[in-house]
Amino acid sequence: MPRIVPLLALLLTLPGLVAAQSPTLVGSWDVTVPAGVRIENGESTPIFTKGSLNVSAEGDSLIGMLKVEPPAGMPARPVARLAAGLVTGQVVFIQRSTATINTNGVKTEYPVTNTYTLVATGDTLTGTVSRAIEGLQGPMPTPQPITGKRVKSTG
Repeated sequence: MPRIVPLLALLLTLPGLVAAQSPTLVGSWDVTVPAGVRIENGESTPIFTKGSLNVSAEGDSLIGMLKVEPPAGMPARPVARLAAGLVTGQVVFIQRSTATINTNGVKTEYPVTNTYTLVATGDTLTGTVSRAIEGLQGPMPTPQPITGKRVKSTG
């Protein structure tokens, strides 16, 4: 019976130890993200834009709020809410949105699932975003890169 007590004490403190670890992605980031793809004459060209990503730990989740600058000629976008499990190392966020596809002047909206795979190493952020567009015929775009630098607090 005495052997069970130390094991039980370890098991009871383990969740607190895990929760005390601060995921390296938590904080504010200046990012460069893909904002879409332009296809002209069968040639795909990714469109990149600047933005800010703020990541916080909330309960058992990481929540990211992504605000991007609209690329030239494109409308402003609402802030995107990204969600992932509370982990350290590589983080996979899922975000759902809609995409407006303009084909020869005809605009159609499609549901989109965005998968952001991000890794923070010190003050550098790297990763990719993959988009799955429901109901769109043809090949899906390949994952596009995301890069960022941690915003240093001024206090």
